[in-house]
Amino acid sequence: MSTSRFALRLLTSSDALGVREEVVGDLLEEIARGRSRLWVWQQLIGLYGGVVVGRARRCARVTVPAVAFAVCVVLLAAVRIASFSSVFEAWLGIYCLSGTLSLFAHMAARTADWRVGVTPEAPGATEPSSVA
Repeated sequence: MSTSRFALRLLTSSDALGVREEVVGDLLEEIARGRSRLWVWQQLIGLYGGVVVGRARRCARVTVPAVAFAVCVVLLAAVRIASFSSVFEAWLGIYCLSGTLSLFAHMAARTADWRVGVTPEAPGATEPSSVA
């Protein structure tokens, strides 16, 4: 099976982008076994897509306005696909479920702190100083 030299060059130069040698070696072995060009290009797209997403995740700052904007975009896209009432019902169900799970997680954490004996410090409280 003939694989394009451009694809092989992309694969061998991917280690400079932080791709592990084992991944490149496994892909080269599969190419040597006779994988199709379509398979090779799918793997390259996935490999470089993973690199791009990884770098974006390291550089991106998740802030409240960014999350709110993303939720709005998803909801507007969903309204374009389905009716407003079905999107609203789905959003309300997810909102209630996540709120309930968050509440139970908070209660479990407080219970675990109580059992261990961790108490929140009062504002302005100071540690007792030991006199030597």
